[in-house]
Amino acid sequence: MKLKFKKLRIGTIYMIVSAIFLSSCVVYYGARFIYYYNLSQGKLAKRTTNLNEILTDPIKLVVQGDGLQVDGNRYVFRGKEVDNYLSYSGFLWRIMEIDDRGNIKLITDETITVMPWNSTENDYETSLIRQYLNPIEGVEGSGTFYQLLDEPEKYLVPNELCADKTMQPTEVLGCKVHVSDYVGLMNVNEYFFANGVDSYLNTQTRHWTLTAKSDDNRVYYVFSEGGVGDNSESATDKYSYGVRPVITLKANLDITGGAGLKDNPYRITEDALDMEEVYALNSLPVGTYFQYENQTWRTIGFEDGKTKAIMMDVIRNEDETPLMYRFAKNTAKFNLKSGSLGAYLNTTWYNTFEHPEYLTEGTFYTGAFNSQTGYAMDKIKAATVKAKIGLPQINDLYTTNTLEATEYDPELIYWTCNYKDSFEWLTWTVRNGDWLFADFATEKYAVRPVIYLKDSIIITTGDGTYDTPYEIMEVTE
Repeated sequence: MKLKFKKLRIGTIYMIVSAIFLSSCVVYYGARFIYYYNLSQGKLAKRTTNLNEILTDPIKLVVQGDGLQVDGNRYVFRGKEVDNYLSYSGFLWRIMEIDDRGNIKLITDETITVMPWNSTENDYETSLIRQYLNPIEGVEGSGTFYQLLDEPEKYLVPNELCADKTMQPTEVLGCKVHVSDYVGLMNVNEYFFANGVDSYLNTQTRHWTLTAKSDDNRVYYVFSEGGVGDNSESATDKYSYGVRPVITLKANLDITGGAGLKDNPYRITEDALDMEEVYALNSLPVGTYFQYENQTWRTIGFEDGKTKAIMMDVIRNEDETPLMYRFAKNTAKFNLKSGSLGAYLNTTWYNTFEHPEYLTEGTFYTGAFNSQTGYAMDKIKAATVKAKIGLPQINDLYTTNTLEATEYDPELIYWTCNYKDSFEWLTWTVRNGDWLFADFATEKYAVRPVIYLKDSIIITTGDGTYDTPYEIMEVTE
C-alpha cells in the first residue's frame, strides 16, 4: 500500500519554525531572567561555591558586548556594564580575567594612593611604585601595600607581569620583559583589550599603567577622560598619578558569599561581622567607613592601636561651599603655630566637635617630597608633627581626589602636609582626577582632615560601607 503524505504549505512550515524559535527564546531568556533576578537578590547557585565555576558558567558568557568573553584559553571581562566585583582585604576589586590555569586577575576598583613613577628612569623594576606595592629585598620600607593584604601567600599567586616598553600604547606587547610580583599594575594592552575608554577600567581618574615608552623617559597613564597619555614628567620634575594595584587569586578558591555586584561583591574570606559581638574600630581592615561628627570617615592605617582616618569630604562652610584656607604665612612645612592651618584644625575646628575626647595624638610625617630626595619615604618621615588632626601625607592610603564634585567645587583641590621646597614656600596639593601639584603656602585651598582615634573606640550599628557607615562610641571603664 502506498502511503500518501499531505504537503505542507510554506506558511505552515514558517509558523512551525517560528514557534520552535520563539519557544527556544522563551526558555533561554527566561532562564537568564531567573538567573539575573536571583543574582540581583544576592542569591547564588547552590550547585557550587567555586569562584571559577561561578564566573565561567556558560549562561553568563557573551560573544560580544559587555560581559565575560572567551579569548583563546582564557576568559576576559570587557565593556562597562559588568558584574565583576570582589571584596578582599578591605578593598573592592574588579575581576579582569581568568587565565588558562584558572587563576583570577583583579584590579582595585579605585586608585588607592597618588605617587610619582620614579625620580630618574622609567624602568618598572626599579620604580617607586613597585617598591610601594611589593617588599623588595634591600629596600627599607618597601611593601607598604602588600602588608595590607590578608594572608597573601594563602590566596594569591605572583602576577606574571609584562613590562615591555613600546613606542605607541596601542602596539601589541611582546612580553619579553617579565616581572613576577604578588602586586603589580595593568599594562596598556590589558586596558585597551577591555575596551579602554568604554570599559570598567575607565574610572575618570589619572592612574599609571605598567608600560613605559621605549624612545624617551616617559610612562603611559590613563587620564581622566579615559584615554592613554605619556605626559609623565616636565623639564624639572616628575608628575604624580593614581595607583591601582593588580593581584592574581589562586585557582579553585571557594567564595564565602556575594554575587559580583558592587553592593554585594564576591567574598573569599569570612569578613562579615556578627553585630551581636563587640568590635574595636582598630580591629577592622583599612577602607572601613564610619560616622563621626556628622561626617563620613575612612580608615587608612593604624599606629600603636590608634586608628588613622581620612574624611570623605572637605571642611565646608554653612552654605556648603568648601572652606578655603591658607596653609601657612611664612613656611611650607606643616606645623601647629598660631595662624597656620595646623593650628586652625587642632583648636578652632576641634572645638566644634561634640566628642573631641574620641581623638588622640598621632604622628604626621611632614618632610620634603621632591626629585632631589628621590621621592623617598624616609625623607618624608625625616620630619614629624604630633597632632590629633592633620592633613593627608604623600603616599597615604586613599589620599586620592575622587571626591564628588558639586556646583560649589567643580575643581576641588586640597592641601597635603608635605612640602616640595621650603625655600620657595611650595606645599603639595591633590588636584581633581588624582594628581599632585605644588603651590605657594600662602594660597588658599580646601582642607581634607586626617584624624587619630583612641584604641578604645568601638563600632555599634551599620555595615562599614559608604552608604551605611558604622556608628562609633568610646568604651570607658
